[in-house]
Amino acid sequence: MKLLKNTVVILALAVVLGFFLPGPAERLEPLVIPALFVMMAFSMAGIDLRVPTMRGAATGFLLSYLFLSGLILVLAPMVVEEEALRLGFVVMAAVPPAVAVVPFTKLLGGDIRLALYSEALSYLGSLILTPLIIFLFTKEASVGVGDTLEIVLILILLPILASRYVGRLRIDPEHPINAGLFVVTYVVVGLNSGDITTEVGGVLLIAFARTFLSGAVVYAGAAFAGVDRPQRIAYTLFASFKNLGLAATMALLLFGPRAGIPAAVCILMETLFYIFLSALAGRRKDGGKIPETGG
Repeated sequence: MKLLKNTVVILALAVVLGFFLPGPAERLEPLVIPALFVMMAFSMAGIDLRVPTMRGAATGFLLSYLFLSGLILVLAPMVVEEEALRLGFVVMAAVPPAVAVVPFTKLLGGDIRLALYSEALSYLGSLILTPLIIFLFTKEASVGVGDTLEIVLILILLPILASRYVGRLRIDPEHPINAGLFVVTYVVVGLNSGDITTEVGGVLLIAFARTFLSGAVVYAGAAFAGVDRPQRIAYTLFASFKNLGLAATMALLLFGPRAGIPAAVCILMETLFYIFLSALAGRRKDGGKIPETGG
């Protein structure tokens, strides 16, 4: 049961099966939307959406939607030539930060309260920003505003509303969250397993830049500015983690399977980055240097 609560193990298993046993992925594709709905609802259940006015929350929001989204939108047309892959990155830039940012912040000794407020602000903002970004940067693609708004309604707004009730259920939220994450990751990787290994040169470069480099730049910049480590951890995660399950699902529905390749590759990169951060945090903990979390 402990393994079922280990997000890194679940992600790794989904990726491995997607590469080496991709056959069932096509048959499981209809499960992607309900899996993501359940995952989003349980993930948002612990987040207080009554966001107080605070500078830290606004900073986390801007790091996700201005810094990270801006970086993705700048790099994609410069590095990637294929339209489907570029559209996949546009969807990635449009979605809010990963719901895992909050538990990851806690595990890494970061400021949980800051992460909660920034996450809540980001998801409320995503109701407007997600369809707006997709509309502005995919004008030439064959997707209507209505299609985008419908997906935002089903995959963001309705799960937010459902999250106000699922929190009352006596269910360990980590189980449905990891189950949904497994299904979405497996299907996206399985559907694109051949392409991921043969056509990811530019995609891999962007994935590394928008995860490792962006995270390192924000962490170093925050340290230079004198920001305490718990807050630096939260800011680093908002500057490097997007909701890739949502990005993959929206890209798949709007633009087809190949548009899901960027999310699939970035899932691998974010998993590696979290393992890297965990290793660094473990070394600090062993040395007795991790401060109390800010939450």
